[in-house]
Amino acid sequence: MSLHKVIAPAAALLISHGAAAQGEWRCDCTSVVESCNAEVTIRGSWVEITSDHQQCSRVDYFIDGLPFVAVVVEGADRQDWIARTNDPRVMVQSCQVCSDNANAAAPAPRPAAAQPETGGDTSLRPLIEVQPAYPSTALARRVEGYVEVELTVNPAGDVANARVVAADPANVFDQAALAAVNRWRYPPDPAREPQTVRERLEFDVDNAGPAAQPAAPSAPVPAPTVGGGPRNQCVRENAVYNFGDMVEIGLMNACDEPLLVFGCAPGTGRNLGRWVCVDSESQGSVLVPPSDGRIGAQTTLATATGSRSLTYADSFVVTRAPNTQYWWVACPTGDSDCRAGARQWTRAVDRQLATIDPEDRSSIAVARSY
Repeated sequence: MSLHKVIAPAAALLISHGAAAQGEWRCDCTSVVESCNAEVTIRGSWVEITSDHQQCSRVDYFIDGLPFVAVVVEGADRQDWIARTNDPRVMVQSCQVCSDNANAAAPAPRPAAAQPETGGDTSLRPLIEVQPAYPSTALARRVEGYVEVELTVNPAGDVANARVVAADPANVFDQAALAAVNRWRYPPDPAREPQTVRERLEFDVDNAGPAAQPAAPSAPVPAPTVGGGPRNQCVRENAVYNFGDMVEIGLMNACDEPLLVFGCAPGTGRNLGRWVCVDSESQGSVLVPPSDGRIGAQTTLATATGSRSLTYADSFVVTRAPNTQYWWVACPTGDSDCRAGARQWTRAVDRQLATIDPEDRSSIAVARSY
């Protein structure tokens, strides 16, 4: 990827993040050690970000569809927040444990960024560069090009007001470029005025590494034959919304094969301390990959008592209490034995005390979140 920068004063920002300078020198998020679990909670005029690792953690999250990145040190961080809606939606996209310079004899210097291909002021370089997802249609057709993005960098090093100023071909890579640069982070400097920076992102098929491939949890798995038991490995988290007293998880299908998903999680409110089970079969939906062209269409499912009509959907939602795990079983639509075992499992677990082990109540393989 080639970078071209033009720096000039810019207007004040609507959102100012309070990322600690300590995290900028201590955490080297260009080197990922392992994954972690994070929670993002809106606390009025600020956002609380927590990680289950005391070591440096990079947390990528969305608020009402806007992307943000937090570098969390010692398990917790907070960022200022100016609400735009009365009921903001929060989604934790990822949590990664970064290399911690505090564990070394001295803070490890960051590697120098590549020199831009053309001249210009190079004093402001990103500390964190998120590579754009190569649009699947363009990748399949081997379409290449570039996007030039103009953005504002505030004193905390955060990005705002990103917009496309040039692109070739037009309207092909624009959204992928904007989604990436909105998650970039620059060196913080409280004394620095907001700056306007221009970046050029190249989309080259031959150099499209794993990070530039179409955004998907994993490569689609070829559809297996009917039967064979649960396909629990096909289920991935696609969205996580933390509302403080409850967490809503959107699950997606990473395989080619349509699935019925059965899930159980510790409940909230009047069901606090008890398991609550839901399933896509009773909700009248079949889970397919987000890119599946059948989403919204109807299909017929054969049952022991006849048949019923179901709708293809790209998400299955499980609600759980904060700081708890959930369990699930994913069955192919044609595997009647798997579906019967999953129904029996949810009946045995639903509304039972959360102290019981759901795995002990199942005759078929169940999966658990981590």
